Amino acid sequence: MKFLNIVRHSESEINTKDDFLRTLNNQGIKDAINLDNYLIQCNFKKHKIICSTSKRTKETLGYLQNSLNPESKVIYSQDAYLGTFKKLLKQVTLEAKNTRMITLIGHNPGLSDLLSYLIGDYDINDLGTTSIASLSFNNQGENIIYEGTAELDFFVQSKNNIIIDL
Repeated sequence: MKFLNIVRHSESEINTKDDFLRTLNNQGIKDAINLDNYLIQCNFKKHKIICSTSKRTKETLGYLQNSLNPESKVIYSQDAYLGTFKKLLKQVTLEAKNTRMITLIGHNPGLSDLLSYLIGDYDINDLGTTSIASLSFNNQGENIIYEGTAELDFFVQSKNNIIIDL
């Protein structure tokens, strides 16, 4: 694997009893569509997408599907639902074989912790809702995914229908 995109789900309803079943709110939908329009310029090739099994992450994926390439293979993962960065790192490492790129769609704090770990910067901003951090790995060893081995290519958030560089 050479590239990893880390995506936090869009803004969701907060007054739902079951966290797992929370749906995107109107602003979250608008921000996801806005991020999709922004990411079109990346021209992502077919790749693996690991998506949490929660309702809000599946909905976020649905709105980003066009830019992430509709032919990409989607893997729905219960471990990506509120998983620790160690669980997320393990899953990404397992799926990294035989692919150049993975997009991981999930939740904080696991995603932000994974981002900090991979780039070796623990002062970086957390991933807000509807954010993407795109990383690249330049080393060619067998186990290239460990602390400080990634470079941050871009880090943006769609908020209130604008794209913010983070």
